Amino acid sequence: MKNHQRTKKSNGKYLSVIIVLFFIFCLAQVSQPGSVYAQLFPKRPVIVINPLKPGGGTDVELRNMSPYLQKYLGQPIIIKNIPGGGTTIATAAANKSKPNGYTTIVFVLPTASLAQELLKTQTRVEQFEFIYAWFSGPNDVTVQANSPYKDFKDLLAAGKNKKLKVSTAGVGSSSHLFALLLEKYAGLKAVPIPYPGGAPAITALIRGDVDFYCGLSTTSVRFVQAGQVRQLAILGPKPLEILPDTPTIYSLGIKDWPYIPFVRGVAAPPQTPTAIVKVLAGAFKKAVDDPGFRAIMKKQGRPITLFSGEEMKQVALDGLDLAKKYVPIMKQPSNSK
Repeated sequence: MKNHQRTKKSNGKYLSVIIVLFFIFCLAQVSQPGSVYAQLFPKRPVIVINPLKPGGGTDVELRNMSPYLQKYLGQPIIIKNIPGGGTTIATAAANKSKPNGYTTIVFVLPTASLAQELLKTQTRVEQFEFIYAWFSGPNDVTVQANSPYKDFKDLLAAGKNKKLKVSTAGVGSSSHLFALLLEKYAGLKAVPIPYPGGAPAITALIRGDVDFYCGLSTTSVRFVQAGQVRQLAILGPKPLEILPDTPTIYSLGIKDWPYIPFVRGVAAPPQTPTAIVKVLAGAFKKAVDDPGFRAIMKKQGRPITLFSGEEMKQVALDGLDLAKKYVPIMKQPSNSK
């Protein structure tokens, strides 16, 4: 009888220990809510929202990358285009998504920061979880192949006497800002005509709807190579490696031009667990480092510049500082007439 009671007490102690250990385990999981989930992530396709129309530089690079990203994530990649509102419509859609890693968004910076300030949106870019960025490049000035403006000086001379029409990648985009800065720093007067992305903006140029295009330089490359447009100036410190003969804005004598690079990277909705963000960052890094992806980018004249999530976030914050300085210019009614 005594042995039986002793056994019952021992079993009770063991049960108590097990219960305590179970609660400790549960508390550990609560303190790191994404850790276990990250070990299973991803179990289904991952959506990458593109805030611009198909055919532009962002779309091309995502499609270049998607097979390599799928290789390292082990799941299909779905590219979902949600253009409009200077990328703010896509940002709002991403913000409403569940923060579980299955929906991400490409941020084009400083466009995303500029647009939210210009359009006074409630969704805040800087609150997203920044994952990884792979591109930084300058904008350019491009004309139709048969344009009467043979070089930047010709365009500048025409734009000092009358307002030309310039296609841009949307209201609130960096393309929109640079079109206005051309007047501020070079005296080139132009009316920005917004399009939902670089591809439709340069297509408008090819159709003859506008006098010139101001946008991301790598968007122009394939149209230059096809003989449809001519690149007159790079709005940065050095030409693209694939088009080395294009002069820079500085070499053309405009020494005080404020160089603002265009950065492209990916982010997840606010409050996505850190462990999930790390899984995504690792996969994006491996995809970008893959020799296959790099070979495609080099062939297309698309430079690769790497940014960690923290570095990408700083670019977004810098964009907010730019917005304070330049959004008043972008709001001026005279620029839209």
